[in-house]
Amino acid sequence: MATGIKRTYTNFTGVDFMNEPSLVNITRSPDALNVWKDYKKTKGTCIETRPGYRKIAQIGDKINGIYIYNQTKAIIHSGTKLYEWNNFPNEPDENNIKELYLDMNNIKSSFNIVKQKLYINDGKNYLVYDGIELKEVKEGAFIPRTTISRKAGKIGGGEILQDVNLLQPKRINSFIADGENKEFYIDAQNIDDTEVTAIVNDVNKKENIDFIVDRMQGKITFNEIPTKPDLDGTDNVFITFARTVEGYEDRIKKCTKSLLFDNRLFYTGNPDYPNTLFHSELNNPSYISDLSYYEDGASNSKITGLTIGNNILWVFKDSNQNSANIFYHEPKLDEKYGEIYPSKQGNISVGCYAGSINFQDDILFLSKNGLEGITTEEINNRQVIAHRSTMIDSKMINQDEYQNAVMIEWNEYLLILINGKIFLADSRQKYASITNYEYEWFYWDISKCNPNIIKEYNNNLYIGAKDGSIFIVEGTNDNGEPIYSYWTTPMDNFGYDNQLKTTNKRGGIAKIKTIPNGNIKIARKTDKSEEYKYTVEKPTTGFSFNDINFTNFSFITTDKSYLVYKIKEKKINELSLKFYSDEMDKPFGIFSSTIEVFVGGYTKK
Repeated sequence: MATGIKRTYTNFTGVDFMNEPSLVNITRSPDALNVWKDYKKTKGTCIETRPGYRKIAQIGDKINGIYIYNQTKAIIHSGTKLYEWNNFPNEPDENNIKELYLDMNNIKSSFNIVKQKLYINDGKNYLVYDGIELKEVKEGAFIPRTTISRKAGKIGGGEILQDVNLLQPKRINSFIADGENKEFYIDAQNIDDTEVTAIVNDVNKKENIDFIVDRMQGKITFNEIPTKPDLDGTDNVFITFARTVEGYEDRIKKCTKSLLFDNRLFYTGNPDYPNTLFHSELNNPSYISDLSYYEDGASNSKITGLTIGNNILWVFKDSNQNSANIFYHEPKLDEKYGEIYPSKQGNISVGCYAGSINFQDDILFLSKNGLEGITTEEINNRQVIAHRSTMIDSKMINQDEYQNAVMIEWNEYLLILINGKIFLADSRQKYASITNYEYEWFYWDISKCNPNIIKEYNNNLYIGAKDGSIFIVEGTNDNGEPIYSYWTTPMDNFGYDNQLKTTNKRGGIAKIKTIPNGNIKIARKTDKSEEYKYTVEKPTTGFSFNDINFTNFSFITTDKSYLVYKIKEKKINELSLKFYSDEMDKPFGIFSSTIEVFVGGYTKK
């Protein structure tokens, strides 16, 4: 008598693009597309069609950056322009779009908010937006008081107070007048032709009226000798002048990456300083000292990622086989310099190829081999690299434009956008690997909308496209086109690789999710066929008045229903099922599926 085998496919986890389909675990799929687990609705018990996307705006010609300033205002970097969208997220018209800046760099930009001001880096500009006006940061940049307590009539002396600001050339020197000398020497020579100003005993003085300037020597000569201060030893002469240092401003303007850490902005990505990390002063992105920088490792290996984790700024560099490629900076209080961030070298030599991210306190970066994680119990211990993406590496790292990957967190998933494809790491599903743990993954294709970036805000996901379109991820179609979604089971031999099987025609049943206007189709493939063959379908519509379609309607009120399917296959070795949807606005969801086969004679060839 033939042996009966019941197989139940349930507790679905994710895709496995690594193994041959007959070797894939029955909880995974060797080929799945546009499905996920919506934990808010089914707590991860169901695989279902992903949400669609809907166009909400057309702004410019290539979306390089989106920052949602508040609930009704978004800043959009599109092509070479920066826009204010002031009725977000409603579809804008010409009255709701305002051009803020016309000379942006046409690459992905970086946004950071500090004290309600938005700072923008794009590798060409360093801009600030206060909710009303946008300008270059240098226009209102902090003017440092570089030297104090200088003596009248003397060259040099005094005390250094603040460093030169990279963003603008102006400085202030303060002096103690002696009532005898009218010549004052500032701390720089060959100063700029811009007007020099002075304040003497709280009275404003003007160049060529109250004093003259010898720019070559850095000497200011007053018409009248400044009197001594009322309080001995206090500065009473303040001189403001400009001394431009070539290339200073470009050190920051050419940075493509910026990140807020410890109430300071950190900048990198300047091709002229590939291994250098600059930072602003505390709570003041308009003041960047010419001494506030760190060089991490070899100069021929550029910084490719910045990520914060455990009060540490992690710095990732591209591949350099001769040295470590990970550095980290911890805040440290120095008696002389205050808060400093000394560079410490990690022990990991695997290079960062395409960016980094902190995902649920897991420090991750994309190497040429896939997604890597860093594990360590204490920061002083040696860091250990742990791979996180084995199941999808073969498909992910071979994508065109892999080096331009975009990573964000959304709904506790890590989304990696590459060439119109999204790879989703599920933070709630992990499995033990040889070195540590790895994520379960899902795979989406949104290439029809030609995406360039993705952005999360208030649990909503937005897509910025290469043609200037902006989409919100919601609904049951892709901007008016059907979502083709499916989940396939492995090529299953039911534990008997050397014996043939015959399906029990009455042994198939699937537990499916009740979805308004939904529909599920089932197909099968065997080792004797090359393509999946349609088997059966069923509406999965429950009782809901949301987008209801009365031509495809039932009064089911539970979140589950059942589909009985009949499959008749004889003398097969392997069988795979495919659950799918290919119609407009008809998603599917499945909790489990059971099929029965009878094991017969031995395979002859």
